[in-house]
Amino acid sequence: MTEINDIYETGLLLDFYGKLLTKSQFDCLDMYCNDDMSLAEIAECLNISRQGVHDFIKRGKAALEEYEEKLGIIARFNETKTKLSEVRTELELTLGNIGDTFSGETVRKAIDNLVKIEAKL
Repeated sequence: MTEINDIYETGLLLDFYGKLLTKSQFDCLDMYCNDDMSLAEIAECLNISRQGVHDFIKRGKAALEEYEEKLGIIARFNETKTKLSEVRTELELTLGNIGDTFSGETVRKAIDNLVKIEAKL
């Protein structure tokens, strides 16, 4: 995984689970991911050692990954986004074809998919 992907994924985990971390872990990860600060800059800002920042980030990332592994909120969120996108595409195609040939079956399928998604939310 590239560093940019790692920072993006850690930032996403932080958005969902950040409040479950200690204040120090959250602050270090927030500055690192969202403010694009170096370890030295974070250390200076928080008046701790660079090694301390590194440790907070390492332990914080591990905790975030464990939360996602156990709870799977981001995985479900991404799955829901994908399904909603599919339903939107179906509806757009259906609406685009209403003038030509109206298919009640296509609309019913799109509505059924929405009902399934709503039940999961």
